[in-house]
Amino acid sequence: MLNRKHQDGMTGAGWIVILAIVLFFMFMLIKLTPAYLEYFSIKSSMSSVAEQNVGDSSTGEIRRLLEGRFTVNDVTSIKASDAKVKDITGGRALYVKYERRIPLFGNITALLEFENEVPLK
Repeated sequence: MLNRKHQDGMTGAGWIVILAIVLFFMFMLIKLTPAYLEYFSIKSSMSSVAEQNVGDSSTGEIRRLLEGRFTVNDVTSIKASDAKVKDITGGRALYVKYERRIPLFGNITALLEFENEVPLK
C-alpha cells in the first residue's frame, strides 16, 4: 500500500495565480478588441472603394468615397484625409498607416500600429 503524506493538486495560492493570469488576458482582450474590429472595418472600407474602378479618379474623389464608408462603419481613429493614394507598379494604391494608443491601467498604455495597402482597379 502507498502511504500518501503529501498533498495532491494545486493549493489555493496556485489557483489564485492561475486566475490572475486568465483575468489579465481577458482584460487585454476586452481592451484591444475594439481597436482590431475598427481596423478590419477600415480594411473593408478601403477594399470596397478599390473595387469601384476608381483607378483613374482624383485623390479627392477617392477620399470622398472613403469618408462615406468610414461614416457608415463608424470609424473614428482616422479620417479619409489620412489615407494616401500612392503610385505603385501597374497603377495606384490606397494606403493608410496609423497608431492607436489604448490606456490599460495606471501609466501603462498599449501601442498598436496598423498599416494597410489596397491596389486601385
